[in-house]
Amino acid sequence: MLRQPEFHLFVFCLLFMLINWPFLAISAKSGLMSIFMYLFVIWSMLILLLFLIQRSLRGNGSGEDRDKKGGG
Repeated sequence: MLRQPEFHLFVFCLLFMLINWPFLAISAKSGLMSIFMYLFVIWSMLILLLFLIQRSLRGNGSGEDRDKKGGG
């Protein structure tokens, strides 16, 4: 699932929506600290998803690179 380009597009659109005006306005009603916490959580989710996607894509090509170099 993490290797599919459609999933990458879905993650981009979802996170892009979450950091735009309507959702920020909802969290702004509770105060400035809630906006910072909201953005920190969204940012953390982005970092985690990018890490998981990178790990799944790296696992795909690591065996091919080793065979081309003659190491295995």
